[in-house]
Amino acid sequence: MRKLIKQQIKALLQERNFEKLLNLCEENTHAWKALRFCLYETDEEIRWAAIEATAKLMQRWWQKGKREKVREYMRNLFWSMNDESGGIGWSAPQSVAEIIIHIPQLLRPYGSMMIGHALDEPPLVKSGLWGIGRLGRHLTDIIKYFQDKLLIVFQVNDTETIGLAAWSMGEVGFTPALPFLKKLQKRRERVQIYIEGHFYEKTLGQWAKEAITKIKNTEIGLDKILLSDNI
Repeated sequence: MRKLIKQQIKALLQERNFEKLLNLCEENTHAWKALRFCLYETDEEIRWAAIEATAKLMQRWWQKGKREKVREYMRNLFWSMNDESGGIGWSAPQSVAEIIIHIPQLLRPYGSMMIGHALDEPPLVKSGLWGIGRLGRHLTDIIKYFQDKLLIVFQVNDTETIGLAAWSMGEVGFTPALPFLKKLQKRRERVQIYIEGHFYEKTLGQWAKEAITKIKNTEIGLDKILLSDNI
């Protein structure tokens, strides 16, 4: 029976049939457990679909008034990021970010907690950077508190990590990252990033150039706001 449910969950994730999947998780606790296991899937399409499905399920619970149940799951995600949990929650930072996108009321305190936990655990840095990029401008007032930890990421010798750092800094509009991004513009290594249901592959230089443009556009927007306030 449980094996059949696992197969059903994976099939629904592959189909991205979230409505049917959520209904099944609400009807059957084994289905919800199977969905959580899919957060550790090596198949990237299934894993990312599981992250999205989990967030949609949390949103449904939240809207039905099961808010403590959602918060309990959030606490479990943070526990899984901790060494004391006995393992690493590989998809925990992404799940936290996606849940916040679906339930904005959880941005504080969970947004800053996600960044802090992920950046303090080397195996979770990539996941944390993706979470920062996913939350984007929601983190504008928070991200400055992690400036030193974020900028040092550009010094690592891992193309995927640097690519995620470049993309995420552009999504947040983080001006202090500009000098680091400018140095990446001619890099030709290719980096794949999952963004809203699709995988996008570009050169590291392309990710950096796009991030630079987004940051500069953010600065222009802020300047316009300040100018209008002074008129």
